[in-house]
Amino acid sequence: MTKEEHFLSEIESLRKKLEAEKKRADENEGFRDLIEGRVKRNAKDSVFNDLFSRPEFMIQLYKELFPKDTSITSADLELYRCQSVMTDSPYNDIGILVRRKLILLGEEESQWSENIIYRICAYYFDTAGQYIRQRSMNVHSKMKIDLLDVEAFVFCPKGAPADQDSISLRDVFFNGEEGKPDFTAHIIHGDHKGGIIAEYMGFCHVLDEKRDLYKSSPYPEKWIDATIDACIEQGFLATYMMEHRAEVQKIMLEMYSPKFVDDAERKTEIVMNEIGALRDAGISGEAIRDVLVKRHNMTPTYAQRCIDYAVSTDAIMTI
Repeated sequence: MTKEEHFLSEIESLRKKLEAEKKRADENEGFRDLIEGRVKRNAKDSVFNDLFSRPEFMIQLYKELFPKDTSITSADLELYRCQSVMTDSPYNDIGILVRRKLILLGEEESQWSENIIYRICAYYFDTAGQYIRQRSMNVHSKMKIDLLDVEAFVFCPKGAPADQDSISLRDVFFNGEEGKPDFTAHIIHGDHKGGIIAEYMGFCHVLDEKRDLYKSSPYPEKWIDATIDACIEQGFLATYMMEHRAEVQKIMLEMYSPKFVDDAERKTEIVMNEIGALRDAGISGEAIRDVLVKRHNMTPTYAQRCIDYAVSTDAIMTI
């Protein structure tokens, strides 16, 4: 190839790249300000969030979730940073915007909680509301607005019921009653086979093993380094771990350091301690429930669930 031919080839390649960028921008019109305000990396990112926010891993994930979409390229995908819902906890949830569709990705790493379906649902309606406003649509007019298409996934390395492949807002909070609002997410279990998803799940299992192994050590850096080394050796996100080791160390240290406890977890601990103290004082369950309702503005139902959880935890500890 001559110099002139090489130059023309580079010009053509650049032209195609610019066309792809313009196409993506046109398809995702109305999201520019929203996305640009949220793609900045945050000190409280999780490994899940940091990993799948990177284009080279984002495209791998999308292709595994949607194998029939063979025409997809990295240029078609844009990161959507979910706002943390109700708490300033680590951002374990992200979205991928592709061709006017929002792919929501949530993770429950530490323990399985059905509340995640509310969290994912809240992300969607927060995003949809901004989408509607930015595209000058009027929800009070006679003209039907365009809602953003969505598909949601929940990553559960451990704890989720093995025979459950989806979770429904209606089933969790309204006993499946017909006519109640609904929102559904697919569950991806820890036994997922092959690809970037399986590698991430493998990382989660190694992380738990090393954290347990070094739990008596006052230096979290030890189990963090041991986790990264083991993942590289076993082929779990090896490229990511090697190329971004310092960032991964920082993320894990800030997420799992004993100093890092978010407000929601602190409040739960306070409530559990109060329940324990009241039970030790011989106060009845009904009276404890009334105290929680008045002191913490809880609903009676949620207060009773807190009491039941505290009782079940005590029972397990005494076995």
